[in-house]
Amino acid sequence: MQETNRKVWLRSVTLVCIAAIVLCTVYWVQQGTNPLPKIKVAPEFSLQNLKGEQVKLSDTGGKVRLVEFFFANCTTICPVTTSNMVLMQNNLKEKKKFGKSVAFLSITFDPERDTPEALEKYASLLGIDQAAGWQLLRGNESDVIKTANDFGIMAVKQKDGQFAHSIRSLFLIDQEGMIRKIYDMGDSMDNKVIEKDIKKLSKSS
Repeated sequence: MQETNRKVWLRSVTLVCIAAIVLCTVYWVQQGTNPLPKIKVAPEFSLQNLKGEQVKLSDTGGKVRLVEFFFANCTTICPVTTSNMVLMQNNLKEKKKFGKSVAFLSITFDPERDTPEALEKYASLLGIDQAAGWQLLRGNESDVIKTANDFGIMAVKQKDGQFAHSIRSLFLIDQEGMIRKIYDMGDSMDNKVIEKDIKKLSKSS
């Protein structure tokens, strides 16, 4: 009788453990697949690439976009941010996603100093692949500041020509033009999180 009770008890414990493992697995899967929130519609803009061609945000519709606001003479968060984006660019190229389903757009605050020639040098120095799927954009100063403000970024030109701006100036935009996440720039960036979010959105297309 005791042996029978022991077997029943062991079977019950086993079933409880299996049920707990199943529930935990379901929870972990759901945690990884929860959709990113839709923050707001990304503002449309029309700026110039380094060839002088007009580029609109909507021109890259159907792709996941990572939009960066920067200026090349920045010596702190901007080069760190761009360097991190280059690492992500290279990873996405290996996965055959960069350019095909993912695009990067970098908009300068400082078109006066960030001439096409200066930005070509910046791109070459940092390893930006413009041919694959990354565009550096500029315009007159009022246009780029308006674009930044439309995205909710306040950029103020200092007396030394530098720009003070929010460190949250990196936007993840989905295929339909919705802002899905805003990231810190510079040393606060987490490439793994950003790549995971890009992957999540690109899978939803």
